[in-house]
Amino acid sequence: MRFFLWISVLLLACTKGKERPSACVPADCQQFLDKYFGAWKSKDIATLQAVSFYLSPEDRSRLPEGSLEMWRESKNKLVTENFERVNREFGDFQGYEVLRAKTTTISPQEQPAANTIGSGTHIELVCKARFSKKHNAHVGLHLIKEAEGSQYIVAAWNFQAEP
Repeated sequence: MRFFLWISVLLLACTKGKERPSACVPADCQQFLDKYFGAWKSKDIATLQAVSFYLSPEDRSRLPEGSLEMWRESKNKLVTENFERVNREFGDFQGYEVLRAKTTTISPQEQPAANTIGSGTHIELVCKARFSKKHNAHVGLHLIKEAEGSQYIVAAWNFQAEP
């Protein structure tokens, strides 16, 4: 009986919400995805800029003194340009579902991976996004959460029209 109850809870967790993700993701990741894709839907570029582009410890250490702000400005410009390009090509964002998710944890002791791509929780996702022009696109996201309780950051992403 407990087994069936556990399976029922798992099935409900995987289909919770109006977007109905078809792949399970941790609850905090689902909240992040709702915020991220909500920003796409509402065209909230400031939120997209705030949660996009991770800089690993190794990359941070290579930045010359005082250049972090220049890096932020150029990354924010890139987020804006990419958002505008996707909107031109695909139209207005309408919704998403998670197709695949793979979670990996990298501890600070795992060198050189921790320095190169950062320690913490890494989630690689493939989402199916619906747009007004080209109706579907696959969105690949690599999310990183450096520590328990911290927010996910989009380290990398790509959009590709569905064949």
